[in-house]
Amino acid sequence: MEEQVLNFTEQFKWKPELLRGERLPENPSHFIVCGMGGSHLGARLLLRHNPALNISIHSDYGLPRESIERLRSALIVASSYSGETEEILDSTRSAVGAGLNVAVVTTGGALANYAEEHSLPLILIPKKGVEPRMAVGASMLALAQLMRDTELENKIRQAGENIDVQKYQTDGEALAKRLTGSIPLVYASTLNASLAYFWKIEFNETSKTPAFYNLFPEVCHNELSGFDVHEHTKELSSRMSAIFLKDSDDHPRIVKRMHIMQELLAERGLTTVNVELFGNNGLEKALNGTLSGVWTALALAREYGVPDAVTPLISEFKNKMLES
Repeated sequence: MEEQVLNFTEQFKWKPELLRGERLPENPSHFIVCGMGGSHLGARLLLRHNPALNISIHSDYGLPRESIERLRSALIVASSYSGETEEILDSTRSAVGAGLNVAVVTTGGALANYAEEHSLPLILIPKKGVEPRMAVGASMLALAQLMRDTELENKIRQAGENIDVQKYQTDGEALAKRLTGSIPLVYASTLNASLAYFWKIEFNETSKTPAFYNLFPEVCHNELSGFDVHEHTKELSSRMSAIFLKDSDDHPRIVKRMHIMQELLAERGLTTVNVELFGNNGLEKALNGTLSGVWTALALAREYGVPDAVTPLISEFKNKMLES
């Protein structure tokens, strides 16, 4: 998977080709991205760039529980890297059956075939042997194209060109050594929810470890109490390591909350580490934070001696789903 990281910036040179663009609605009120796993990460990272974008994520069967009037005013974006994702195929069929506006982003598979059969707007992402979670640049470019937002598309491309893909490799290796033998807990502000989620799934899929994430300030009102170490829970807490994703854009009170929580956890014997997010804007911070998480997860995979790209348990699960 290291090769995928080193070639990460190549996807930002890609120019999406929109098929049947004339079938897009003129002025959709909002965009609903239906995607699972890595297929909705691009949309999440765009929300880090600009939380005011009218984008929502639907990761389930069927359609979001919104009024039919609101659904009719939206563009439903069916996003599945493989084109075989069961939940997204179901969402797409539901949306088409309800007469809604639907566009498809995929590399091919059954979803691309369905788009052709029903003459849906379609963007085919290049299939270059990367994991779906590593195709976030292409996903963002495709979504900007469907949004008809040329300015956003140009900003995505520029941010991708400014990335130094090896910058965080050494830091990631050092962080992995500190995390070895523990369960990572990733904490961030609500602003950086997409990055905290990305780090969590990188640990799951690349390092093959359990990992979890939570957001400030909510974490201070419940999860923090889980570290109120007592004799019978001390061993449980000792298996955790807390990673704080810190951003100069965070609210000052969030910065203070992170600092206090880190102090309290360290006093109780937990490993705590800071990861600073750098970049000239939200997009650069999102992409740099993404690569920082990938390098850390890759190094942790090497520490454990596990294959870093394949996800055999997910494949086994999908095969069992097909049996029923």
